[in-house]
Amino acid sequence: METRYDCDSLIAFAQKLFVKAGVPAADAATLAEALVLTDMRGIWSHGVIRSAHYLQCVQAGGIKPAAELAVIAEGPCYLRLSAQGGLGIPSSMRAIDMMLERASKQAVFVTTMNHSDHFGAAGLYAQRLAEHGFLGYAMSNTPPMMAITGAGARAIGNNPWAYAAPGSKYRGILFDICMAVVASGKVQIAMAENKKIPYGWIADKDGNPSNDPADVLKKGGFFLPVGDHKGYGFALMVEIMTGVLGGAGVLGGVHAWNKQPGRDANTGQCFVAINPEYFGGLAPFRAQIDHVIDTLLQSPKAPGVERILYPGQLEFEKEAAARQHGVLLTDASLQELRAAADLVQEPFSITPSAE
Repeated sequence: METRYDCDSLIAFAQKLFVKAGVPAADAATLAEALVLTDMRGIWSHGVIRSAHYLQCVQAGGIKPAAELAVIAEGPCYLRLSAQGGLGIPSSMRAIDMMLERASKQAVFVTTMNHSDHFGAAGLYAQRLAEHGFLGYAMSNTPPMMAITGAGARAIGNNPWAYAAPGSKYRGILFDICMAVVASGKVQIAMAENKKIPYGWIADKDGNPSNDPADVLKKGGFFLPVGDHKGYGFALMVEIMTGVLGGAGVLGGVHAWNKQPGRDANTGQCFVAINPEYFGGLAPFRAQIDHVIDTLLQSPKAPGVERILYPGQLEFEKEAAARQHGVLLTDASLQELRAAADLVQEPFSITPSAE
């Protein structure tokens, strides 16, 4: 039987865990809200399942829980930021907040951030920009965990990239992907639940096809790029936008999920806001997004297909259901949340939804 949990209770509990680890209350709230919102959208690979890992990095000294976001340089259409070894999610949310007013006065606004860490689901930030009327892009590099075309070892990160565009009748479009066939968190969930994964997702350390999650998570295997050279090319694009342009670590110089004291992860992020007001107006833009969605949804269905969806539709539907009935959590998510509570010696306590 599936159990739903009260969203506010889950956020409050996660926030308490982060505060006990030394994260300032406001940042802990931002982090908890982001993780739970991700779970609400059904992206369990980037939700509270990550809590224990963040806490381990903080407790090991690899993430500075109270680091303050610093401005390196700024101009009319750009910001260069440093997270100074802090948590990626609160730093990224603050970066978006800093963009919003500035971007309203420009056609295009670009923000880069270095010395950051894992920033969760890229779609969080693209969608936040879209909710304020922008066409938003968000991306991050990661440590090498994916092969490139022709390589038999890890060479580049499974670099996530997202975009979001606001509609009017519809909430809009949200597209969030990594550059491997699958997100690492989905493999983590499979391993926690003692399940095999489909062939074609990963290879073992010798380059052989594997369906064992441990081969990539514990034994030195690697993820495979989506679309072969296409995934490789897009991963490299993100590497350039985040690491090179942002002055962050590049390839093996990225240490996200850092647990080594005395260095930081130096993960790079890049956020882009395009202001439709400078391209014919926001209202016509929203109307055209609605038209695009309507047209796509009217496409003839292939045999056996019940619904045609637009990017973000399932996530928005799950979020709405979670707000009404409570958030669903996987067994792996609950297991990792319990582990997080044990790390800070907090009794496990979240409230099932009354719905």
